[in-house]
Amino acid sequence: MIDNLNFPNLNYFKKVKDTLLDSEGIKISEEVAWLTLNEKWGVAKFPVVISGEGDPIVFLHGFDSCFLEFRRIYPILKKHFKVIVPDLFGFGFSPRFKNYIYNPENIISNLSDLLDELNLKNKIKLVGASMGGSAALLLAHKIPDRIEKITLLSPAGLFDNPKSLLPPFNQIGAMFLGLPIVRKNLCKQAFATPDKSVGPKEEQIASIHTGCPRWRDSLASFARSGGFGGTSKYINDIPIKTICGEQDRILGINELQRLQKNKNLNCLHLKNCGHLPHLDAADSTAKIIIDFFKN
Repeated sequence: MIDNLNFPNLNYFKKVKDTLLDSEGIKISEEVAWLTLNEKWGVAKFPVVISGEGDPIVFLHGFDSCFLEFRRIYPILKKHFKVIVPDLFGFGFSPRFKNYIYNPENIISNLSDLLDELNLKNKIKLVGASMGGSAALLLAHKIPDRIEKITLLSPAGLFDNPKSLLPPFNQIGAMFLGLPIVRKNLCKQAFATPDKSVGPKEEQIASIHTGCPRWRDSLASFARSGGFGGTSKYINDIPIKTICGEQDRILGINELQRLQKNKNLNCLHLKNCGHLPHLDAADSTAKIIIDFFKN
């Protein structure tokens, strides 16, 4: 039975929300709704940002991240679309259940049930960042009739097969990712010019969800599952636009070249941009997304 007494994830979010330093992070946090889904998920409450009017866009964040990742691009796009930003199951501020398996299958199942709960009338436009790009392709594979277009932002996991990290290495890896110095370095690595772009606000948001109850357990479970991988095989007839940064040190040159060579991905590289086009180049990325989704 799923245990979710006292909604520890919601209580934790309420506690840390008022500590946010980033003004854009504060604004997007004020738009979070907490939804219950079907009986499969008990009475647990799932966080999802919902704002704006028009055709629905669903944003999927990257590995070990949360809805706050889209704080800079969100206010631009909600002027044109109905913007929906969930925390992926097992990540961010989502509920984490004891002895539950956190793998791509359950993440996609949770997303599908969330979309059912929202009862969207129009076809969905998807935006997936990093690991969220792989999640977007898998979701579109599962519910192709409900997806209109996809934008991928520095997508990860498209070509190589999943690699399971078995115990105790999955737990050790999760513990390692919780170290402050590791998180600080990863945050800096994600930006093109970290000396100019990364400060206390960015570092806080990169780590703020790690205090969520059972954060390490869900991360270790996901690592054991192998995570998302080889999702390029799910590319079908749905139009795709891919945006990457030329200074992406997370994906690296070889992966950027593989993305560029796949004509179905329609890849565009932005100058002076790292692994996070929606943060490093929010205005340019928003314009590309709007043009692609409206035409």
